[in-house]
Amino acid sequence: MGIAGDDPQVGVIVSVYYLGCAVGAVIFSWLADKYGRKPGLFGCLATTSLGNLIMFVAGLGYSRGAIGVMYLGRIVMGIGVGGVDSVVPVYSSELSSDGARGKALAKEFQSNILGLNMAFAINLGLTVALGKRNEWAWRVPIIAMQVYPVGLLIFIQRLPESPRWFIFHDKREDAQKGLKIILGDEDGEEEYQEMQKAADNERDENVSYTDMFTPGHKQFHPTMITVMGQVNQALTGYGAVSVYGPQIFELLGYGVRESEFLTQGNYISYLILMTFAWLLVDAVGRRTVLLGGSGVLIISFFLLTLFGGLAVHKTDLGIPIDAVGIPGIVVLYIATGAFGIGWLATVWLIPTEIYPTTARAQGTAVSVII
Repeated sequence: MGIAGDDPQVGVIVSVYYLGCAVGAVIFSWLADKYGRKPGLFGCLATTSLGNLIMFVAGLGYSRGAIGVMYLGRIVMGIGVGGVDSVVPVYSSELSSDGARGKALAKEFQSNILGLNMAFAINLGLTVALGKRNEWAWRVPIIAMQVYPVGLLIFIQRLPESPRWFIFHDKREDAQKGLKIILGDEDGEEEYQEMQKAADNERDENVSYTDMFTPGHKQFHPTMITVMGQVNQALTGYGAVSVYGPQIFELLGYGVRESEFLTQGNYISYLILMTFAWLLVDAVGRRTVLLGGSGVLIISFFLLTLFGGLAVHKTDLGIPIDAVGIPGIVVLYIATGAFGIGWLATVWLIPTEIYPTTARAQGTAVSVII
């Protein structure tokens, strides 16, 4: 793109994507409420795919205006992904039975980490093979992402619509039919009767974003739980590990390439350890896994600080690199697993369970924006 390495635009071009995510969460949560979860998800995927394509062609065979095209692609893709982030948890929770809702969302996030592994592996492989200055080292990973939105768009019509959405839009026969397909005749009919009662009780509860942030309104407290869940997820500090993993391994004394391979290993460990998230979240409860994850993160970050400090002064202290490096690697891997099990899925799951159906999409949109 012709941007200098120390140009502030390096940060801006990254962050406009997240601005797009915030906007997309609001737009597509509204569309999913009005037209259905499936049409909302279709719009998210199509927007994501379009943004992805725009990013890929930025500067392809031309240079004038390339950076503007890249900015546009980043924003458009952000809008689509923000929509996915707000629609999918609601859609997932409305299709899942009460006893398996946590497991369903935790498995979804485990799949998310599989994608993270694939992305890092493709990036790393192409960077090693082609070098950092080769434009195809970044174009190929971008276009490779098209597999997912395009693949899902192809068979999205085969997915069921949310029965709860049908009921709240007076399409009760469709809801009844859908529940019987998902759960079987007997269980489907029982779930339908329960949903119908809940819908009748909640029908007059039209909730706006203003209501959700108005002290005294009954949706204010759930909104504050949602807001503080996301704020505290960020404040666990794990974001530093996920973004700067290779640099942390370098601080422990390892070279650039070794650090990149260690980061890939961390992501593989992350994927495996996420199995405990879906085994535990319904069995012991959301609060227990949150507190357990927090406790392990406190200990892990204390030890990482200690090992990092020793690594910086290893020459003065006469400490071999592996004496602090290997324990540091182990602790970092444990911290990553603790975050995934305790904090990754739970703060996205809670908003889908504490709001009435009339506010669930808005609540998840607030979660994405925060």
